Amino acid sequence: MGSLKPTIASNGLAIALTIICVLPITGVLAYVASSPLDGWMSNLGLWLHQSGEWSFPEVDTQERFAKIGFALRSIVIAVGLSFMYFGISNWLNAGLARFRSRNDVGRQATIVEAIQPWIFVGPALVLLILFLLIPAFSTLSLSFQEADGTRTVDNYAFLWDEGALGYEQIRYALRNSIMWLVLVPTVCISLGLLIAVLADATRWGIIAKTLIFVPMAISFVGAAVIWRNIFAGGGIEAQQAVNGLTPSYQIGLLKNLLGHSPSYNEPLYALEFWGNFFLMWILVWVQTGFAMIIFSAALRGVPEDTIEAATIDGANPFQMFFRIKLPQIYSTVIVVWTTLVILVLKMFDIPYALSSNDDDKLLLATMMENARNNWSVGNDNVENLFASIAVLLMATVVPNMIFNARRIRREQKEMGH
Repeated sequence: MGSLKPTIASNGLAIALTIICVLPITGVLAYVASSPLDGWMSNLGLWLHQSGEWSFPEVDTQERFAKIGFALRSIVIAVGLSFMYFGISNWLNAGLARFRSRNDVGRQATIVEAIQPWIFVGPALVLLILFLLIPAFSTLSLSFQEADGTRTVDNYAFLWDEGALGYEQIRYALRNSIMWLVLVPTVCISLGLLIAVLADATRWGIIAKTLIFVPMAISFVGAAVIWRNIFAGGGIEAQQAVNGLTPSYQIGLLKNLLGHSPSYNEPLYALEFWGNFFLMWILVWVQTGFAMIIFSAALRGVPEDTIEAATIDGANPFQMFFRIKLPQIYSTVIVVWTTLVILVLKMFDIPYALSSNDDDKLLLATMMENARNNWSVGNDNVENLFASIAVLLMATVVPNMIFNARRIRREQKEMGH
């Protein structure tokens, strides 16, 4: 294998250089050749505009349809280039292997198998470098610069300096982010496991699981609007308007059930500190169905002979779950926990839709938008401050990445033994 390394490296380089040269040229030629499509779409839009007697200007219609044409041909060209990439790279891989080892079939197969994985992984690595690693390092560098390029750590001063801009907000954001990270995955996993076990033990369990899974189809903003109406102030309160008193109809289902009077119309999600838990519940409501479905599938994969042996040994339902089933789906629990942690770290929609201007409800993701709205005026260094907040958000992901990398490595070692 040692003697094959130069051959594999040279073949891989030849394939890479060919793809780097051929694909961009082909893409440019394809865009040039298909450019008349924009004009045809523009004329189609103009015809539809005149036939339907649309109210907005013809120029807007032509521009919109031209953009639609550009989008359509971009999709077709991108898909075509993808197939072209895999076709050319595989053809070159096999051809170069045969050219380098004409009379040795085993050597040819070794060369092909060594390069083949990189053909599939290569595009993902390129995209990862271009759109993740390079922006991440650029953001990190920007966070340690002043507006004039001077190196500094003052952009992180809100972490320790009480007089720094954003000191109070970062305290709230860190506190709330930790609460979300601890409570939301824990509650989702606990409820998901409980529902998966109970639903599989009943005849109408499929209906129950379907109803619980339905919120997964609702966007976070849509879920926030639904629960805003439930958590809103209760009753009817007269408010002063320009032309007299206008009744303000509050929905507030939960507050009505709690018996709150119309005068106490503060939404539950707006309560200081405690409002965070009502916001968390919205995400729990949406994601519990996801955890339930994954756990239900995992529990069905527990071997029947193991369950039968535990039953014969006299295990009660609690022992059956905690000592037999749960250890066997532990890796699934970790996967769901990881997914929920990542979701919580990037959570933006729910708190922003309901409490975008409330510092007490800030998360790290919403703090950046809050800073953009409130810190930009008269501040030349605001982009660098945004970068420092983004770095903090990235830093919260690192422990999760390290944990999962170690877990995957440990599982691979166990499988190897």
